[in-house]
Amino acid sequence: MALARITLAIAAVAIASPASAQFWNLFGSKKEEPAKQAAPAAPAHAAGSFQLTQQSGPWLILATTFSGEGAEGQARDLCAEIQRTHRLPAYVHEMTFDLTDNQPVGRGVDRYGAPVKMRYRTGSKRQEWAVLVGNYPSVDDTIAARDLQAIKAAKPQALEIDESGHTNQNLANTRVMLASWTEKNEQGGPMRAAFMTRNPLLPDSYFAPKGVDKFVEKMNKDFAHSALKIPGKQTIRVATFRGRGTLVGASQSRSSKSRRKNAETDPLMEAAENAHLLCEEMRRKGWEAYEFHDRTESWVSVGSFDNVIDANGQPHPDAVEIVRTFGAAHNTSPTPLDKQRNAPAESARAAEVKQQFNSLFSSEVGQIASGMNPKYAQVAFEKGQPPRPIPFDVYPEAIDAPKKSVSSGFAWRP
Repeated sequence: MALARITLAIAAVAIASPASAQFWNLFGSKKEEPAKQAAPAAPAHAAGSFQLTQQSGPWLILATTFSGEGAEGQARDLCAEIQRTHRLPAYVHEMTFDLTDNQPVGRGVDRYGAPVKMRYRTGSKRQEWAVLVGNYPSVDDTIAARDLQAIKAAKPQALEIDESGHTNQNLANTRVMLASWTEKNEQGGPMRAAFMTRNPLLPDSYFAPKGVDKFVEKMNKDFAHSALKIPGKQTIRVATFRGRGTLVGASQSRSSKSRRKNAETDPLMEAAENAHLLCEEMRRKGWEAYEFHDRTESWVSVGSFDNVIDANGQPHPDAVEIVRTFGAAHNTSPTPLDKQRNAPAESARAAEVKQQFNSLFSSEVGQIASGMNPKYAQVAFEKGQPPRPIPFDVYPEAIDAPKKSVSSGFAWRP
């Protein structure tokens, strides 16, 4: 049962130590080990395959780049050598730079008084090949740092300059010349300028703030109307149920009997139950309700919107209806779920007659005093028992719909 699963999950949160619990490690990267125990990683793809894909990892090492005639062949030779000698996955990625719309402007003006337009000697389009190494979950991964130092220090045969001084590696001759000018030779090989970079094939959304973590996703996956299934970008939160904060020292000073009794009536578990039962009741009444549970609270929302506010600054009509129905208001029923949504016109007519009566009565006798009426739902918790009230929030709020982590879809699997 979904509610039983989330109860166990919430109990696990209370027991686990925040300092040691790691709820999500996307690629399973290991902690840094001593050098004598660190074994080189095997290539994540077949030998001789140099094609870069989205599953090649979000972060890679940019070893070097090549351009000119024969550049692709030299890049492939370097990839093969890295796979063979370092036992690391290596890829060749082709890039084309179109500089047509980026024409540089020179000094001075031409004979017509316009700025002098320049052009690139090699043309407005440039084709290059990059050699990328590795498969790392983050830019500061410890294994990535170790491999980066190995790449910088490597002196592969594929990058050796022949007797004629020809090579397709970009800036290779410049580095040799600068090294000859320095008093002390720089440590490292021809790839000493390597650095970490992102996978160019992954979408920008991968590197955007992530969705809910794996633990929270697991807490919500078995619910039929989980908020993680909301198709739109926003929703209206109408009811919020929170747990209780307790000082660690205070909780440890209590007796074990007291702690067991409080665990049975944990407000966080009660919050999850309230949200689940309220969501189911609202669904039965015709509302598009969703529930969501995390480590500190549970809540219920209604509706799915790409934008609650349109381009003209006006709220969506359905959002207005939701706020008016479940938010505290004057002269409205405190139990909005007593009738089915989109009920027959007789109920609307009855409300109109009641409003007309109140208007006539107030004009003859005086103003009727009324305040903001918070609303609630009567929900049956147990069969055969009378329903219990579950309150709605006084002010419903438009929030961003929670989403699953985008990056988990591109996670590398061994």
